[in-house]
Amino acid sequence: MCGIAGFTGRDPQLLEAMLASIEHRGPDSWGAEVGEEFTVGMRRLSIVDIEGGEQPIRSERTGACIVFNGELYNNAELRGELVRAGHRFMSDHSDTETVLRAYEEWGASCVTHLIGMFAFAIVDPRSSEMYLARDRLGIKPLYYHATPGRLCFASELKALFQDPRIPRAPDMGVLYQFLLHRVHDAGEETFFQGVKRLLPGHFMTVAADGRTVVKKYWAPEVNPDFSSSRSDAEYAGAFGELFERVIRRHMIADVPVGVSLSGGLDSSGVASVMASLMGSGADTHTQGSLHTFSALYPGQSIDESKYVHSVERHVHSVPHYAYPTVDEFWDEIAEWVWYQEEPTISSAPYAYYSVYRIAKGQVKVILSGNGGDELLAGYVPYFRTYLSSATDQRHFLAAIREVVLGRDLYAKFARELLERHRPGGPRQFSMPDFLTAAPADLAEFDYHPSRNLNVRLADDVLRYSTPNLLRYEDKNSMAFSIESRVPFLDHELVEFIFQLPIDQKIKMGWNRYVYRQAMKGKMPEANRTRRSKIGFTNPETAWTHERAPLIKDVFSSATLSSRGIFDSGRLLQEFDAWLGGKPGDGLAFWRVLVTELWLRRYVDSPVTVR
Repeated sequence: MCGIAGFTGRDPQLLEAMLASIEHRGPDSWGAEVGEEFTVGMRRLSIVDIEGGEQPIRSERTGACIVFNGELYNNAELRGELVRAGHRFMSDHSDTETVLRAYEEWGASCVTHLIGMFAFAIVDPRSSEMYLARDRLGIKPLYYHATPGRLCFASELKALFQDPRIPRAPDMGVLYQFLLHRVHDAGEETFFQGVKRLLPGHFMTVAADGRTVVKKYWAPEVNPDFSSSRSDAEYAGAFGELFERVIRRHMIADVPVGVSLSGGLDSSGVASVMASLMGSGADTHTQGSLHTFSALYPGQSIDESKYVHSVERHVHSVPHYAYPTVDEFWDEIAEWVWYQEEPTISSAPYAYYSVYRIAKGQVKVILSGNGGDELLAGYVPYFRTYLSSATDQRHFLAAIREVVLGRDLYAKFARELLERHRPGGPRQFSMPDFLTAAPADLAEFDYHPSRNLNVRLADDVLRYSTPNLLRYEDKNSMAFSIESRVPFLDHELVEFIFQLPIDQKIKMGWNRYVYRQAMKGKMPEANRTRRSKIGFTNPETAWTHERAPLIKDVFSSATLSSRGIFDSGRLLQEFDAWLGGKPGDGLAFWRVLVTELWLRRYVDSPVTVR
């Protein structure tokens, strides 16, 4: 696990500055390969093959050179296959070298043989090309900026901006989608004009003159059917076996491994299966104990202590707690924005940031439950899509059954929908020029969810929801030099879930139905059957009220007024009304706040190494 960077051409000083800006991603060591056509380098966080996995790795046979960020979970199996094909390995079990040998064996299609999370670059002197690739779900990031004759790439945006030739102007179309529609990370565009992300499941070849070819290598099939003839028990059994196999391979490491525990259904299941596997010999390099890391808010309505402690008792863990406060958050909000690099949809990711902070020094790898909600319909709005799926495919009795059995969740959804769509919001205090000029830039990303639940879930996993969650996960964990792993987004598990019929996602008034069935007897029953959902978040409404004077200072600032995005007077008026109890989307004010703080840090100021 590390950070990588590089570009076409030769410039050792630029590479040094780029790597220095992402030292937090890899504090253990660094390496570089400086050539006339391509320059690449990396910062290493050593997780596997501590002694023999130094990078870059150069092939003695072909001269190809690799820098790699990620983990290869089928390393042992793939190595065996490559050895049988005649490849010789220099390292004991470096997964970086395995990827290099796979490229030598299969060329650009090597990515289809890899199971894991990754972003890597291979310089191939035989073709005078550089090969960049990103894992199927986009768990590991890869940004780039291309101009005629030149391409520059990196694991983080701040590394790109060490090159003074790369502009730091905001992309107003992306801002429009974010501020008015809560959509971001839904395509290759970033919040910066001209800076793109290599999309998940894609690879790119780069010629020495900067010319690029981008290709998609993974497009999972989605089953649109409502039900099938197989029994619930068969589906649950198959899911349980695969889930255990996925968790086992996500525990592979040569360093201490722990788990982030929110008390929610997904992280509770990950922790419970990890503990079971440890009982049968799996090693977390923590002297036989499972270390759990949680954010608690004693006395707050969002406090998950009850469910966190339930799992701790079940798995006999060594617990560690973060207690995020509004004072702490406001004191370090500028630092947090620095690590996030782009605006966030809410302040909720700060809870993960707090958890990874307390994990630093305890473990080097953490498994997370992220992704389960989007895969298995964990959010209340998905119930409405379930109903449209059922009626469209003429399963009327099933639709009636869910309305009756899930009436508590439907009532909650109706209240949330009413609140979200009350008059007001960013459109009320946005400048006319911003409203009329920006939409054309990214009109294609206006979100119109499918009426088919499985199609909608796939859209959210692949485009609208999971990509931004993975961005938060990566930024928060790497800020503290911790590798975060997300077993729910193992591509084999994702492909399996995409093939399940709709009624294995929601059934008998329960969401995540097949997962709940598979976890019977494997996790605390209180957690398995809970209907409420909170997860890692902050008491955002209370924190906003408590720091309203400081937020008003930002809203009334000359810098905010000068940008041509918001009408400061209307913004303050609407904010005061909301503080006074006017219904509306309170998170709209967070989006304005974080946008202004981000612009100050990344557009107004030099992106210098901290």
